[in-house]
Amino acid sequence: MFGNMNKSPYQAYSSAKLSPTFFGKVMMFFTFAIISSVLGIFVATIFLREYFITMPWIMYAFFAAELILVFTSRVWSTKVPLNRFLFALFAFITGITVAPLIAIVAASTAGVAILTKALIITAFVFTAVAILGYTTKMDLSGMRMFLFMGLIGMIITGIVGIFLPWGNTFEMIYSGIGVLLFAGFTAYDFQKIKMYPEDRYIDAALALYLDIFNLFIYILRLLMSLNRR
Repeated sequence: MFGNMNKSPYQAYSSAKLSPTFFGKVMMFFTFAIISSVLGIFVATIFLREYFITMPWIMYAFFAAELILVFTSRVWSTKVPLNRFLFALFAFITGITVAPLIAIVAASTAGVAILTKALIITAFVFTAVAILGYTTKMDLSGMRMFLFMGLIGMIITGIVGIFLPWGNTFEMIYSGIGVLLFAGFTAYDFQKIKMYPEDRYIDAALALYLDIFNLFIYILRLLMSLNRR
């Protein structure tokens, strides 16, 4: 009865079977979020491009909405059907906010090739670390604090970079660390899927979506910096 009391939550549940329905919901909404982001990129590129140039405050409004949704997700993530609508809306807005970066890269020298490489590398890296995180017997819960502190450090460095722009070499280092950080988050979050309550599938899907989105952004930035050498 008390055999698992001294084990970590991951170890205690290592032999438990994850509900296929729960995992299916997580992956379904994760996939739906990717599709929503692609739609957001398309809408922004076709219909909002000129508005972003003439009225840049619109982009800041989308950024604000994006932050509000992600930081309030614990409040609405279990409220059906609101959670599904807001999750799709968040992914759609994320696609809108990343569209200018996609457009800039696409218009640059070898931009389309860089975007293609970034997508392919992201898919391979995400899949590999996802399988590792989900199947490993090693308890990855100890990575939580390290990953969190790394994320805080990246955010602070990024804010400093707005006011004190850095060179291409530092950009490569910064982007490389970002790739490693979100690869770690992916492995951690895939193992953590086994620990979510049944009604928290949106939380799990959101975590995975943020992982692959940030992984793609940092891989793209790394490839761009390498291309400038």
